[in-house]
Amino acid sequence: MSKKTIQYCGIPIEYTLTRKSVKNTNVRINEKGEIRVSARNGLPIEEINDFIESKAEWIIRTLAAVERYNMTKPDSEIYEGKKCYYLGEACVVEIKQSDMDFIEKNENIIKISSRQPNQRDIIKVQYLSWLKKEAAPVFNNSVMRMHSLAAKENIPIPAISIRNMKTRWGSCNPRSEKVTLNLQLMKADLECIDHVVLHELMHFKYSNHGKDFYALIHKYMPDWKEHRKRLNEKFKDGI
Repeated sequence: MSKKTIQYCGIPIEYTLTRKSVKNTNVRINEKGEIRVSARNGLPIEEINDFIESKAEWIIRTLAAVERYNMTKPDSEIYEGKKCYYLGEACVVEIKQSDMDFIEKNENIIKISSRQPNQRDIIKVQYLSWLKKEAAPVFNNSVMRMHSLAAKENIPIPAISIRNMKTRWGSCNPRSEKVTLNLQLMKADLECIDHVVLHELMHFKYSNHGKDFYALIHKYMPDWKEHRKRLNEKFKDGI
């Protein structure tokens, strides 16, 4: 693995080259904007550079798109003045020195008192732990609401677990009668939370995402698509 650079119309393109037992030369760009190239052992560097030059316009466009995405992506740090969401409401974080660690929400302010207010990693763990405690009654109440709404479906009342997940809003395990909900749902309003809970409860009837599954969701929540759209587009604060 080695770093290489070519010039294209005066623009430097730096890439990391990895030699492999592959037939074709490939170029990939990751979410950090790093250019990764794989090429077969023994292929002259001139041919690799020619290949990179042939892909230069695509590389430049892709790097620009990655930069735009990263500029709009919320940072994952927590600090004084940070905007965080709580049940659909945009809140501002306040952090202060204290002899005890505790968090309270007062209107649209989340006040974090900490013995180590300058340690962001510790503050973040404290915040997520507090959010999880806050989520337990909210999620349980949502499950009871949606279970009552769909009472005719004879669905069991599931056990609830809460995890901070990156890619899924929730999951359902019919065998163990358990539903896992993403802690990040606490950022969204109650209608969005109910939508995800209803979605997972309907998996007790249908394990897939076929027409019958979505027809059942539509039966009990005709505006579920609006809630899904709002959930996927808003309430992202990176924490």
